[in-house]
Amino acid sequence: AISGKFMPVKQWFMFDATECLPDTPIPSSEFEGVDEADKRYEGQIAVFGKTFQKKLGALRYFLVGAGAIGCEMLKNWAMMGVGAGENGKVHVTDMDTIERSNLNR
Repeated sequence: AISGKFMPVKQWFMFDATECLPDTPIPSSEFEGVDEADKRYEGQIAVFGKTFQKKLGALRYFLVGAGAIGCEMLKNWAMMGVGAGENGKVHVTDMDTIERSNLNR
């Protein structure tokens, strides 16, 4: 610890994702009056609008495998609200059998 070999790098990290934004401006009515049910996703609504969030909620997905990558996908979908709307659904299937040797995973 005294050598300074493992000191943190002192620099800025810039993450640019402007390609996610629409080409045409979103009307301001999309951002007004977030419902109580949408408070969880108000960060996304502030960027993409209510209509986009409703489309995410209405998606219907089928995920095969809930291993390492599948669990991350499910977590991200849940945080984004994918399939969480009135008509949305997420189906998950995993053919792995639970054994004593793989309980730690």
